[in-house]
Amino acid sequence: MTTTLITRRSSDVEAVPLPTMLSVASSLLVSNDAVAVEQITNAMQALAITTEVCGDIAAARQILHTRKFDVVAVDFDLGGDSVSLLGELRISPSNRTAPSLAITRGKRDLALAYCAGTTFLLERPLSAESLNRTLTAGYGLVVRERRRYFRCPVRTRISLRRADMRRAHAYSVNVSEGGMEIMSAPAKLVRGVKVQVEFALPDRTDRFSAACETVWRNRRGHAGLRFLLLPLERRCDPQEWLSTKLEEGLPEAVAERFRNANDRYRSGLPTPIIRPQPSSNRTSS
Repeated sequence: MTTTLITRRSSDVEAVPLPTMLSVASSLLVSNDAVAVEQITNAMQALAITTEVCGDIAAARQILHTRKFDVVAVDFDLGGDSVSLLGELRISPSNRTAPSLAITRGKRDLALAYCAGTTFLLERPLSAESLNRTLTAGYGLVVRERRRYFRCPVRTRISLRRADMRRAHAYSVNVSEGGMEIMSAPAKLVRGVKVQVEFALPDRTDRFSAACETVWRNRRGHAGLRFLLLPLERRCDPQEWLSTKLEEGLPEAVAERFRNANDRYRSGLPTPIIRPQPSSNRTSS
C-alpha cells in the first residue's frame, strides 16, 4: 500500500508515491529491564513513535554517534554511566537537540537527572497513566525534533539566480525545514556558493523564495542547499507544509495529538522538565 504525498500535478510539481508512513518519530530506549521496556515501547507506539532498544551503555554510545533519534530514554538502573550518557547526548553531532527522558528510582537519581540536563523524568514504579501523561506533555518537543530533520521526497522545478551565472533550473529531490537536495545542479554550484532559489511548494498556489548556500555537491550533479535567509512573512510556510506531510498516514487519534503538539510549539508555549505525579494505580517494573 502506498500513499501519494504530492497531490497537485503541473509542469513544476510531480506526484511522488511513497510507502505509507507508519510512525511520526523514532526513539532509542537504553534499558535492560524487560517490564520497563515493554511498558515504554507500548506507550511510544500509541503515539506513533517507533522504539529501538539497547540494553548496554557502551553500545548505546556508539549508536548515538551514528544514528539520529527524535527522543532518547535512559534507564538509571543501568548505573552511573547512565548520567554520562545523557551528558554525551548533548554533544552528539546527530542527537544534541533531541529531547531526553530519564527513568529514575529515588531522590538521588532525580538530582543526577536534573544535573545531566534531562528533558523529562519518569519515576519508578512506572504505570500506563504516568507514561501517557509524560509523553503527551512532551510530544511537542518530539514533533519539533522530527520536523526539524524530516526530509520530504518531492520533485519540483527550482529556479536558481546568481550574479555571475545565467538563470538556471534544477529539480528538487527532497525538501526539509533547513534546506533541500537538488539534482541537475549547474556546474558553478559548488560547495560554499550562495544562490537565490525560487520554487513552488506542492499544494500551494504561490512560489517560495529563499537565499541559500551550497553545503555539498557530488559527481552525479546532486547538491545540498541550506536556507540562509527566508522572508519573514513566509518563514512558517515550509514548517506548516512539512507538518502536514508528517501527519499524513497517522491514525486520527495520533494525528490530533500531533496537531495539538505542533500548535503548542508554534505558539511559543514553554515545555518545562516534567516530573509526573505518582499514580494511585501503579504497575511495578
